[in-house]
Parts: sequence; C-alpha cells; structure tokens
Amino acid sequence: MSDSLELALECFAGGRAIRADGRECRYLVLPSRQDPRYLLPLGNSRAMLRSFEIYRPFAGAPRFWRSSLSRIAGMRVSRWALPALKVAEPLGLKSLVTNITGEREPVFAVVVGPPGKYRKLAIQVMRPQGETLGYMKLGLTKPAVERVRREASVLADLSALRPQVPAVLYAGEWQNSYILFQTALEGHPGPAKLSGMHVEFLERLAAIRRVDKPGRQVVEEVGESWKTLTWRCDWRWQQLGLGVLEAAARDLEKLTVPCGVSHGDFAPWNTRVRNGQLAVFDWESGEDGVPLGWDTCHFNVQVAVLRKKKWPTKFDLAAGPGAHGLFLLYLLSSLAKSLDERAENNAGLEYRKQVLMAELTRLRNR
Repeated sequence: MSDSLELALECFAGGRAIRADGRECRYLVLPSRQDPRYLLPLGNSRAMLRSFEIYRPFAGAPRFWRSSLSRIAGMRVSRWALPALKVAEPLGLKSLVTNITGEREPVFAVVVGPPGKYRKLAIQVMRPQGETLGYMKLGLTKPAVERVRREASVLADLSALRPQVPAVLYAGEWQNSYILFQTALEGHPGPAKLSGMHVEFLERLAAIRRVDKPGRQVVEEVGESWKTLTWRCDWRWQQLGLGVLEAAARDLEKLTVPCGVSHGDFAPWNTRVRNGQLAVFDWESGEDGVPLGWDTCHFNVQVAVLRKKKWPTKFDLAAGPGAHGLFLLYLLSSLAKSLDERAENNAGLEYRKQVLMAELTRLRNR
C-alpha cells in the first residue's frame, strides 16, 4: 500500500483504518493502490453507480474510461475479479452524517486529490439507495486545511446565491484536519461554451460586493504575488513577468478596474445546469477584490487547455479600455497560482506562457 493511500485512509476512517478491525467496508481503488485517486464502494450496485458522479471528466479519454467502468458496475456483479480494499468503517464520519441528515447507514465514495501542497480528500455521501446527501472535503496538508476552511467561509458569504451554490451542512475542526460538509448540486454538467446563463450567474456574483480599484493597484497586487514565486522560475520567466507588469501598467494607467468576488476556478467541470439555471460548486479558490472579468478569462483558457486549442483564434477580448492589460494580469496571476501549487508539470502552464507571450507582443504592437 502506498504512503498516499495510507494517509488518505487514516484521514477517512481514523487510526483504526489500516487495522480494519470490526466492521469493514470494501472499496475498489482506481487506478491502483500505488497511485490511488478513487475509492468506490463495492457491495451496493446502486450506490456504486451513483458514486461515479464524484468523477465527471471533461476530456475524451477519461470520459470513455468512466463510462466503461460505470457499465461494469451496472452489470450488478456481486464479486468482481478486481481486488477489493478492506477499510474499517469510518465511524466518526458516519456519526456526523447521521446527526446532520438522519441517515443511519451512509455510503461513501472518495477522491484522493493529486499530490502537492493542497492535497485533500473529497467524499461523496450517499444513502444506501444511491441518493447523494452531499459532499465532504478534508485537507491532507496544512495548506489544504486552510483552503477547505476558506471554502466554508466563502460559501457562508454567498448565501444570497443559493440554490446556485452549495449550502454548508457542517464545517469545523476534525481530528487533525478541518471538514466541510456541503449540499450536492443537482443537474447535468454545465456547457463548455460561455452562454447567457454564465453571464447571468457572474453578474449576480459581482453584485454581492463590488469595489473599484485603480489600475495601478491591481498591477501592484499581481506583481507582489508574482515576486514571491520568482525563485521557482528561470531568468526567462522572470523577464516575462516583468514585461507583463510593465505592459499592463501602461494599459491600465489612469483606469479604474471593477473588482468583486471571484470563483477562482470557474470552468465547465465545476458547474451544473438545472431548469435552465447555472449552479456552481468547488469554491476553494474563491477570492474577494478580484477583477470581475477574470472568471470569464479562466473559463475560456481552461477549456482551450483541455481541448488543446491554439492561440490566437479562440480568444475574443472585450474592446473596452484596459482589456488586454487585465488579460495579461490574469495569465500572470494564473501562472503564479500554478507555481504556488507546485504544478510545474501542469499541461496548462506552458500553454498559458505561450498565450501570455503572444498577447504581450500584440499589446506592444498596437
């Protein structure tokens, strides 16, 4: 058993998880015990099928993999040829769910986040019949714990947007971590193209708390964030960052930038649609005082990265003053976050760098 799986099980079921004494739960570990990402409950075909909701991939190959596995689960095979992992019943989480929802026999599916500074567990909580009661998050590192704590705070601050955002069922200290238990958002996955429902949601989000900042202040804030991470970059990246800040400062000079609450990872895979209305989850990157257009930029860039679409044909920037400068700052801020997360091998990192260089050249040649 890998160290990462052992750590995940300790957080999920407590110190007795590895011993698996007393009552046990059986899980299918995917893709392997050496590289665990998903723990799917065995022995209950309905809950097993619903547990695939915790993994709704956007790319083609992972979607095919998920579809194939869900078909296998639908065959109602009681004893798979795949090895099962026995884990002690998570009595603490079970008791918490029972106290909050009344369900005495909850079923859990677990996602182990990718390795890194912000690794966490995401847990789908279901009734035995397969109905999803909500989702839990537990940080596996100190920075991840703080992120979960921040998401709980952000969701509490967004009560005016419900039911388009999850409600907090419980949030508080949990063993050596912090737990957030939130409601599930019903509906089908959101579209991969920005539409009126996206604009409507972002306008509601912007109305919660808006502040206008001088353009120079926005440049300085991004610059401070970038400078704290330049030691992770070679001199070419450092020069690129300096060039971006200088160009953005010129483009935003004497302009005022409307800022407000930002989702931080506004992308199709974090949205659902029900009755023609967009709902958005996964608010752990939520921030206040962010340029209002950045969520739109992030949406388009994330889709382009995943689909491997190339610059410059896929981005139509607003024609208003400062649009290019703000896009440059978004890209630099996004790069800084990737470096902070130790995501140097992230496929989107080099793509963002290329887009940044192209946009910087375009701005200089105007």
